[in-house]
Amino acid sequence: MTAKGGTGTRIVTGIVILAVLALAIWLGPVTRILFFYALIWFGSREMSDAINHMGFRSTPWIARALTAIHAALFYFDSIPVFHYSAISLVLILSMVVFLFRRVRVRDLVASLAICFYPCALFLGFCYLAVQPNEILYPVLLTTLFSTSFCDAFAYFFGRWFGRHKLCPSISPKKTIEGAVSGTVLGTLSAILVWLILRNFMAVPLYVYVIASFFCTLAGQVGDLCASAIKRQAGIKDFSNLFPGHGGAIDRLDSFSFAMPTAFLILALFHAL
Repeated sequence: MTAKGGTGTRIVTGIVILAVLALAIWLGPVTRILFFYALIWFGSREMSDAINHMGFRSTPWIARALTAIHAALFYFDSIPVFHYSAISLVLILSMVVFLFRRVRVRDLVASLAICFYPCALFLGFCYLAVQPNEILYPVLLTTLFSTSFCDAFAYFFGRWFGRHKLCPSISPKKTIEGAVSGTVLGTLSAILVWLILRNFMAVPLYVYVIASFFCTLAGQVGDLCASAIKRQAGIKDFSNLFPGHGGAIDRLDSFSFAMPTAFLILALFHAL
């Protein structure tokens, strides 16, 4: 995640984001889906702009249409065949446009790529939004706290003790010391979080710690993937949507990788 602006701006924006998220969750599934779909809307535009910086001519509308259909299907608890049909229909219509408007293959592929990243990963939040509280809270809180603690510890310990570069060609400021500290301390922080919020999470402590550990790893991979895309596109942030935080992708790069990881780990241990 890339900071843009002063520390004060970053903190204020973070508080506002958390407040809006909390309100959306409290108001119910419809508001949750609209909140997360808004992030998909902005994220698709950001990725399209980044891809266009690489010399392509992509459009975010294919991804927006596909994710809107799936978000609605999640809400109405549809059967899998409808999701398959939605994907097929959107792809067929995309190919029709390709044939009759003489769109370059590379531009069509670039537009379809937005469906997978960031939209498919962001769509997972829309799926989570319609789940009952006994599933929503464990997955959301595991994702939120593990990645946030990991990000904070990795930043400070990397700054204080970092000597060995993690991926200098992608993110020169990230260090191995920071990554290890973020993983270890981010996971240990899960114990404190579980003790405070155990009434909201019917998840055994050991399962929560395991899920948090893998979330810290997945979150760091997500952060590096977003950084790699920005480096190839020659941009610092995906947008200025959130002052001090960059764009929707800058804010959710770690979360979008950690959330399905939390879902998988908790499900494997039958904690959901």
